[in-house]
Amino acid sequence: MKNNLVILLFVFAAAGCSSPAEKIDTSSFGSLEDQQDLAGYYRDQAAILKEKAAMIAESAVRYERLFGPQSDWVSGAQQLSQYYANAAQDLERRADAHDQATRTNRQRAR
Repeated sequence: MKNNLVILLFVFAAAGCSSPAEKIDTSSFGSLEDQQDLAGYYRDQAAILKEKAAMIAESAVRYERLFGPQSDWVSGAQQLSQYYANAAQDLERRADAHDQATRTNRQRAR
């Protein structure tokens, strides 16, 4: 009982001493540099999700050969692949919005 209390107190003390992580406002349309950084970040993340979508789509094909086209494994993999593809498109749209903001800010600066 005492050991559990000591561990619990240690966990609370450690949590209280940790500093909060710096947050990035990804909805911000601030400086040109910020816009370019955010657009690059979103494009990188979209590329990662596209890779995941492709890998899972390949798995769905293998599952279809193993378990048949009506298998839950097949439909689940197809749905997950589509989810990742849709998320990648959303991130690309966000990157495009930040690229557009960069172009707009550059035109205003002239």
